Amino acid sequence: MTVGSQVKQCLSSIKNIEASLSSLALRTQDTEAKRTFHETMMIMDEIKNDLKKRVGEIEREEDQYKGF
Repeated sequence: MTVGSQVKQCLSSIKNIEASLSSLALRTQDTEAKRTFHETMMIMDEIKNDLKKRVGEIEREEDQYKGF
């Protein structure tokens, strides 16, 4: 597996985690848990954005990674 595909796979995993946290936040009745899930979602969003930037850098640097 190439570095580009590994980074994209990681990005996909982050998106899945973010969706799971959102679902948990909606289902829980515990206010503290809702807040924790939301805060964690915000952190995951920052990570997701950083990984998206890295994917763009990889694609610009290495033609072989384009379109993965």
